[in-house]
Amino acid sequence: MNLARSRSRTPSSTTLGATTCAAGMTIVGTSIAIAPSLEGYPVLAGQGWRYLLAGLILMAVLVARTPSPVPDRATVSPLRRIRAATATLTGVTLGTAIRLTAIAATGLAAFNWLLIEGTRHADPAFMAAVVGAAPLVLALLGPLAGGHRIRLGTAAGSAVVVTGIVLVHGATAAPLVAWPYAIAFLACEAAFTLLAVPVLKELTPLQLSTGTCLIAAPMLAVVSVVTQESGLQAPTATEALALLYMAVGTTAVAFLLWYSGVARLGADRAGLFIGVMPISGYLAGVAIGSSTWAIPALAGVLLCGAGIALGLRQSPRHPARSADCLKDPAHSTRGAPSPAETLESTDSQREEDRRDDERPDDRHQQRVLLDP
Repeated sequence: MNLARSRSRTPSSTTLGATTCAAGMTIVGTSIAIAPSLEGYPVLAGQGWRYLLAGLILMAVLVARTPSPVPDRATVSPLRRIRAATATLTGVTLGTAIRLTAIAATGLAAFNWLLIEGTRHADPAFMAAVVGAAPLVLALLGPLAGGHRIRLGTAAGSAVVVTGIVLVHGATAAPLVAWPYAIAFLACEAAFTLLAVPVLKELTPLQLSTGTCLIAAPMLAVVSVVTQESGLQAPTATEALALLYMAVGTTAVAFLLWYSGVARLGADRAGLFIGVMPISGYLAGVAIGSSTWAIPALAGVLLCGAGIALGLRQSPRHPARSADCLKDPAHSTRGAPSPAETLESTDSQREEDRRDDERPDDRHQQRVLLDP
């Protein structure tokens, strides 16, 4: 009895994953409200500084949590700890190294460049509406990439979330020349999560977040130089605070939370929580006065919440058996299961639900948050 109560109080993998994904996207969404503070600062250079600072912060955490390379010694020099932490990133397989570079190149560097180029040809709301289709893309491609079947409930919930995102941002028209940028922008957003799924089988979310940030920083520096963007401009006090918030909150903390959730939920169900981002961004904008209350936006917020709930809902089991029992009254007397069979069936059903709820990546859930 006590064991059963203890298990019931333990948060499920789905609950923990949903919590971390929602928290990560809430932080990212609030950055939308402070983004106007950086309008006068070079975008690519600013993002490069952001990822560099976030990578150094995450590396410091990784060093602090890396086990001592010499277990018998009570104290180890900081240099040896740094080497041990760096070895966890440099000692990955070739495939993981390629995926880490691909995540940094697409989900971070190219994502920011495409955003800049795309908004030169179309309204920012158009780019936001197109990238808002990411939940549906992840719901369809996530299971296929992992060799699983598509969850129809998750796909349906993702479609509702996408509709809500469009309502929050507002649907606008765009010239044909803007569409390649928008589609590539969406592909980079999806790659940020899809490419991470196999990496999370070898690395923890902390290691993954650290590696991608440190790889993306020099990439953005190179792009900034190639595009002749001024990268040595000293930020104002307001710009410095905005960059600091984006480095610590939107990048270091949010990346760690997001990838922790992806490791538990899988790419498809984690993608539902992209719908939290426009909700938090809109509410934060209303709070600071940069956005106003509007019925379509409020409807979009409600749709995003409803879509997330729908996508996470467990599908009913064995509906055909229930229908047969209703059609044939004999099932209510003849052939009715005994109490022992009923208990056995219930335990079997719970075990099946548990297996369906947990992905192969959950074998890392004991170290999924911070352990290196």
